[in-house]
Amino acid sequence: MKTKKVFGILVVVLVMAQLLLILISWLIAAAMPQSAIHSLLSNEGLRWFFGSLMQNLTTPVLPALLLLSMGWGCLDACGLLELRSPTTYRQRFALRVVALELIAIVAALLLLTAIPHAPLLSATGVLFPSSFSDSLLPVVCFVVIVVSLSYGFVSEKFTSFEMLLDALVRGIRKASPLLLLYVLAAELYASLRFVF
Repeated sequence: MKTKKVFGILVVVLVMAQLLLILISWLIAAAMPQSAIHSLLSNEGLRWFFGSLMQNLTTPVLPALLLLSMGWGCLDACGLLELRSPTTYRQRFALRVVALELIAIVAALLLLTAIPHAPLLSATGVLFPSSFSDSLLPVVCFVVIVVSLSYGFVSEKFTSFEMLLDALVRGIRKASPLLLLYVLAAELYASLRFVF
């Protein structure tokens, strides 16, 4: 309950900050027309606000938030986080399957990054920065999702295809307040950059 209250306060603060920025930018631009401040209520400001809304939201934070929430949802739903010691044969077998998957994934990543002239290295042959470092978060999220879904399926935590799909969106449902905060914060940040 306390989290919902904090979330509500954050939403109100971000909305009020956006409205305050609109008002202040208009007042400053009206009082000092020669200043470099752009008003969000001017023709230019309104065109920018409506025309760049989608562009303002397309930052790397949004896909990262979606992938992290999907990975967390799968990990939470499959039962791996609650596992202290495997008690059933299915759980022990599922852990072996997960171990084999992890070995295969690590081997594939080593082949793609560790050998000379590996495809995920940069043009200069380094690992950071490279295609591998740019895709590190999506790769980790993908590994967590694959391992979680396979553990849940083999251990019979997931008994249907619908349960697998539900595990994928479970984290997104839980992270939906963060998505709203992201939209409001990203637009406020972009507005601040436009005004000042």
